[in-house]
Amino acid sequence: MFGIAALFALIALCVGLFLLLALVAVAVKLVFRVALLPLALGIGLIKLLVLPIVGLVLLFVLGPVLLAVGAVLLVPLLLLGGLVAVAWAGLHLIAAV
Repeated sequence: MFGIAALFALIALCVGLFLLLALVAVAVKLVFRVALLPLALGIGLIKLLVLPIVGLVLLFVLGPVLLAVGAVLLVPLLLLGGLVAVAWAGLHLIAAV
């Protein structure tokens, strides 16, 4: 009889300790959230100011490079496409006869 009561008391003690631990965890989380809010806002402001500048720099630096690479790669593809078109037209000409 006392064993069952002791078991229930132990379970109640564990639930109480768990609730206390959860309360402490929530308090610590809230404290860190409030304490680190200025840091988070500062990082957000830095991102807001720096990312458009970095984007524009990448656009102006990589844009011409990608355009040149694309032109170099597309000329052979255009010539190959022209050859395929001529071959396709020749096939249709032969098939029509």
